Amino acid sequence: MIKKKRIQKVLSLLLMVFLLIGMLPGVLIAAEEEGEYITLRGLEFVSEEDSTLILGEPTTVNLKLNRIPTSKLFTGGVNATLTDPDGKVTHYSVSGGSGYYNINNVILYTPGDYTLKVSAVAPNKGSATGIIKVLDAVTTVTNPLVVNKENSIIVKLTDSDGNILPQRSVTVDGSDVDASPANQSYTTLNDGTFVLKMTPTKAGNVNIIFSGKVIGTIPVNSAFEVGDRIGSLAMDNVALSVEVAKQGWSSAANVILARDDQFSDSLAAAPLSKKLDAPILMTGSSTLDSRTLAGIRELGARNIYIVGGTVAISQSIEDTLSKDFTVTRIAGQQGYDTAALISAQVGIDPSQTVYLANGHAIPDAIAISAFAGAQGNPILLTNRDVLPASTLQALVNLGASNVVLLGGTAVISSSVENQLSSNYLVKRWGGYDRYDTQSIIFQNLLDKQAPQSPLYFTSGLVRQDDVSSGKPYADALLTAALAAKNGGFVAMTQPNTIPSGLNYYLLFNKGYISKSVVVGNNRGVSYNLEQQLQQLLKH
Repeated sequence: MIKKKRIQKVLSLLLMVFLLIGMLPGVLIAAEEEGEYITLRGLEFVSEEDSTLILGEPTTVNLKLNRIPTSKLFTGGVNATLTDPDGKVTHYSVSGGSGYYNINNVILYTPGDYTLKVSAVAPNKGSATGIIKVLDAVTTVTNPLVVNKENSIIVKLTDSDGNILPQRSVTVDGSDVDASPANQSYTTLNDGTFVLKMTPTKAGNVNIIFSGKVIGTIPVNSAFEVGDRIGSLAMDNVALSVEVAKQGWSSAANVILARDDQFSDSLAAAPLSKKLDAPILMTGSSTLDSRTLAGIRELGARNIYIVGGTVAISQSIEDTLSKDFTVTRIAGQQGYDTAALISAQVGIDPSQTVYLANGHAIPDAIAISAFAGAQGNPILLTNRDVLPASTLQALVNLGASNVVLLGGTAVISSSVENQLSSNYLVKRWGGYDRYDTQSIIFQNLLDKQAPQSPLYFTSGLVRQDDVSSGKPYADALLTAALAAKNGGFVAMTQPNTIPSGLNYYLLFNKGYISKSVVVGNNRGVSYNLEQQLQQLLKH
């Protein structure tokens, strides 16, 4: 009987405890409503900028604090702590009230995530936490600066996540380059950019400073730079083709293969090179050169595009390559037909322009190659007096509107020009020799507001008639593909003398040329001529 009474008593006590626990939330809320204390339970950042700060920038963090029940705002006093990514705790005073609070002059110097803890001040109770992310400010620029030039470049300010930073004040320090004034202040626009205008008087670096920290460096280059010669030890066209390929391509899925002794089939290859992002490699006609195969393998190529028929590149070479690669041959009966077939692969840019050269006037076709490649416009070929049927059909297939004739009437006759003029807008860019025609091309296509660079100097001895023995130089043809990829252009020259047309162009336009590079060995462009070119272009 006594044991039964004890059990009943214990059960009664447990029942009372459960009832009290069930009543507790109501008691707490009642206590809040009676003004004894308020419990802080929730924290919200007013905007995204309040939870994402920029390193070193003074910021006011705006908060919204909630109470129990969470539909109501917290109205009591609070204090705050920030714990940095290394665990260091910093205390902050908090102003405001009626649910909206501010932590003023928050300056953080370590990137990463910080834990913000806001705690109620007695007699109130409770706390709430949130995460503040701290990012670096970074800059990007459109171009380097150039010595002794009134530069105007766009600088963009973003955080390290790529978000733009509008209406921010930055300082540009040009003291290292003797700019005047040495320090300049800018405010970023709504897109995060500002236009930096500066005239440095020596090479060095310009620093961009934000919130007392260097966040970007802009190099100041000499007005003219001489690059290292490419292929100085290359003794033939095959070796040079491999060297030029290395300059532009660390790897390439596609490779164009051309014969190394005659260029009529590959005159239209530079636009194809640009289209396929493919270097041009060369080989002998009958047997695949082992250096060429090694170059193909080093590039990791999968697809080989042979330009020319089996006389240019033999069937045995194609068969050898087909064992390990996908091989496509682009070949017509003659060079005109091959160029027409290549044009179908290249297509035409919105200007609907086609360049037309005499298939035997090899220098004129090569002179336009880098430009045509960069623009995405095809090169077609013709005889002096008769337009081949394949060329006429290609013009129709491409939907061309504009035809530019390369060379004077000695290489493309007036009768051809007149025939084309009935269906197309025709221009002629022709000089008294190959070098003069080249300079006229430069005058028509080089943009002085955004100069192409670098300028590659190569041998102009591109025809068999130009050399007393051996093979003509493929330097300019190969380099045209490199220039189209890199945004440069090619100037052909004599081995030991600057042709008068080229000399005249360089003399009056050297201020727009920021870098030059010689391609090929000493026989193509002599070391003495290289020095002359450097002296002529120095500015």
